[in-house]
Amino acid sequence: MPLICYEDHKFTPENLEIVEYANTLIAEFAADGLALTLRQLYYRFIATSDIFPNTLLSYKRLGKIINDARLAGLVDWESIEDRGRKLIQYDHWEDPEGVMRDAAGWFQLDKWEGQQHRVEVWVEKQALEAVVGQAAEPLDCAYFACKGYTSQSEMWRAAQRFEEYVADGHEPVIIHLGDHDPSGIDMTRDIVERINDVFGVVVQVDRIALNMNQVEEHQPSQVTTIPR
Repeated sequence: MPLICYEDHKFTPENLEIVEYANTLIAEFAADGLALTLRQLYYRFIATSDIFPNTLLSYKRLGKIINDARLAGLVDWESIEDRGRKLIQYDHWEDPEGVMRDAAGWFQLDKWEGQQHRVEVWVEKQALEAVVGQAAEPLDCAYFACKGYTSQSEMWRAAQRFEEYVADGHEPVIIHLGDHDPSGIDMTRDIVERINDVFGVVVQVDRIALNMNQVEEHQPSQVTTIPR
């Protein structure tokens, strides 16, 4: 967990408390092997404390405090990640034997072979993609962040995959997770309509979260998006 100081910063007592609370929230996610985006961290502040009002100014203020804290060696550099910007690079080996050794580690059988269904998990928010992945990857279950309403390009590609699943004798299933708000609920309808009606592939779509019975049971904090 790299705490590396690159610059000295003087923090007010109030801002130091914010850094300490941020590290508490970060540790909760790290215990599950997860990193946060700045936006996720901000929403955890809004949901679990009254430190900030939910405003764009608050979001920018938290970003500045966390940036300074990382530079000062107070926040782990690997605890917060930018999922929208990634370097594309290529693997290299010193010899063919190295390729074979690595290939042995990549090899796995298709766990869906011979199964009646073939399941994909679709989640509305990219911020939750890693959380979904922790459950999906051990089951060899493909997963996908829709980033709101799924683009027509990705919906078409999904329809092509599902046609292949059907040709291989599977019944395609989408497990969908979305926000419990008008657009988040409507996204489930949109998936069904475009996959089944527009592209003509029969797919079972099961919305497992967030549903009203879960809201009533768990009483989650009501957090709106960052106002503009």
